[in-house]
Amino acid sequence: MKNFITIVALGLFVALAAGAAFAGDHGRQGGKEYDERGGQYESTIYGTVRSLPGGMIGVWNVNGREVNVTKATLIKEKHGKAAVGAYVEVEGTLNGKILNAHKVEVKRDGREERKILGTIETLAAGKDGKWIVNGEEILVSRDTVIREKHGKAEVGAYVEVEGRRVGTTFSARTIEVKRGKR
Repeated sequence: MKNFITIVALGLFVALAAGAAFAGDHGRQGGKEYDERGGQYESTIYGTVRSLPGGMIGVWNVNGREVNVTKATLIKEKHGKAAVGAYVEVEGTLNGKILNAHKVEVKRDGREERKILGTIETLAAGKDGKWIVNGEEILVSRDTVIREKHGKAEVGAYVEVEGRRVGTTFSARTIEVKRGKR
């Protein structure tokens, strides 16, 4: 019985090693697809469109990444318009830090209700005005409901912001403190 288990274990080891050797060089390097024909890395990113040029052709900003969109780029707008605030999937090839887009697909319209989780970085005097949460500009008005059950809404507090993106600004409907300043 001991010999049988040893033989089975050795057989599994050989099979796994052979499978790893076969799959090891099969198109993936560094977590990205590598296109051997073009010698470039294929990549897919998801994020919110922060800026884009008029006419759609040119360099877009998607979550701080530069995305080059050309006339050849397929832009799918089934779930909303490709505009500032829209949540998109971008497929393309990396050229340095720029992603040359083959396809941009809108996953969510920019007018939908959204949530932002993060730390308050700056506040407006009197609380109404512009706040910065996780690097995002948040517009807080007198209509914004601020819930402070778990701490005060102050710089350093971790919050959940619900609202809508209007242009480049996120307009807050509610702000809930999840944990106080650390």
